[in-house]
Amino acid sequence: MIQTAFYLPSPLLRPYVHHYWILQTRDMSTSHTVMPMESLKWIFHRKRPFDVNGQPDLHTKASVCGQYKAAIHIESSEALEVIMVFFQPYAARLVMNAPCTEFANANIDFDLLENPAFSELKRQVLEADTHADCISYIERFLLRQLIRTQDSPYLQPLEHVFRQMTASAGEVRVEALADAACLSERQFRRIFADYVGMTPKQMLCVRRFHQAANALMQQEEASFDSLLCRLGYTDHSHFNREFHRLAGMSPTDFVHHLEDVNRQGCLTAYRSYHCSDE
Repeated sequence: MIQTAFYLPSPLLRPYVHHYWILQTRDMSTSHTVMPMESLKWIFHRKRPFDVNGQPDLHTKASVCGQYKAAIHIESSEALEVIMVFFQPYAARLVMNAPCTEFANANIDFDLLENPAFSELKRQVLEADTHADCISYIERFLLRQLIRTQDSPYLQPLEHVFRQMTASAGEVRVEALADAACLSERQFRRIFADYVGMTPKQMLCVRRFHQAANALMQQEEASFDSLLCRLGYTDHSHFNREFHRLAGMSPTDFVHHLEDVNRQGCLTAYRSYHCSDE
């Protein structure tokens, strides 16, 4: 059995948190390739953490998960109960009060952070009776954390940049995004990496990759040719090379992977994790 739930944050936190995602499994083994995401996350394992790329980490039960440059493989032979906080890509820096580049390609336990309040939040969430209680503890912590953080002059410009990136169907130039943020290109690249955790070029590649992967998951496209045209890839070689770099597999192999996920009865959960608008 597998269950997922998707919750929106309270109105005050929506500029900072995109959504909460909860996964529960029982009496089943799971083995999936998880695609790179564009936002930093918090992950709480209320049961045994899953193995990542074949490596168990039984002690990391609450962690900050930065953006990975490539897909990771997760598996578990035991029941799972996972709560994830998906931050707005441009807002996690204010919550963490640290450059998001410090968390890139890393999964850092709350107990290793300098602020002891993270360890207390970890204890509260892991010991809470219900998921509603978990989210309540998380939201109270976030509000206290944001009160202590000075307002940033870059939050709204970066939010505007991401709206423009979402609205653009094809290729987007970094110069145009810098103009949208009313920043010089050099300043924009520096601030973007500090707040988001990756460079603008890396983010554009990840977003375009996700559009392609989500279309494959939703079976929206009859052929890869229409994807290439819609997303602005120059040719099949470019598309296949970029897709393989991020997913660790070809688009065709990814479709076969989705078939395996479906046979496990996990396709709906897999989609809900990767397709944040569902």
